[in-house]
Amino acid sequence: MSYLPQQYYGYYPAQYQPQFWQALVAGVIDIVIIIALGAWALSLVKKAMKGEEVELR
Repeated sequence: MSYLPQQYYGYYPAQYQPQFWQALVAGVIDIVIIIALGAWALSLVKKAMKGEEVELR
């Protein structure tokens, strides 16, 4: 069994670096989707409070 030293970039081992960036990008996309759905829901609530007809399509 041979031992090869592991390269580190910052605090993370080099082999985990792509997983870190993939998780970071996925997290940002999730937050954007949650904000968009929240804005859509608030617009429906605002319409309903005014008495306008609301369609959930």
